[in-house]
Amino acid sequence: MKRGTIPVGKDYELEYRYYDKDPTFKYFNRKFEIYVLEKKTLRRNYVMHMDNTDIREGNWTPHVYKASHPKKQFNLGISTLNWNDMKKSFLDHIVAELGEQYRKPTTMAIKKLSSPKM
Repeated sequence: MKRGTIPVGKDYELEYRYYDKDPTFKYFNRKFEIYVLEKKTLRRNYVMHMDNTDIREGNWTPHVYKASHPKKQFNLGISTLNWNDMKKSFLDHIVAELGEQYRKPTTMAIKKLSSPKM
């Protein structure tokens, strides 16, 4: 598994997890998760994430989940399998959640993500 963190300004960070190849994941050949976390003094708070854990037929595109108070809830799907379009759509979701002032640092952080197909 490949994992790491990329800072988004001084208040947030992206944490990515690319798992080993698995033939059950049809398009990307592996499971991946990308988390947006808020940095606090003693801990990190979950804000949202994108993953491709649903391997049912026709649900191969990743989905974005946002934090809600008792548990995580599904928010919006990303309707493409093109990695560049997915990054752009995920950037729009993050900016909508965090605010427009985080567009530039989030753009720089997302550019550092590699494709899970590699």
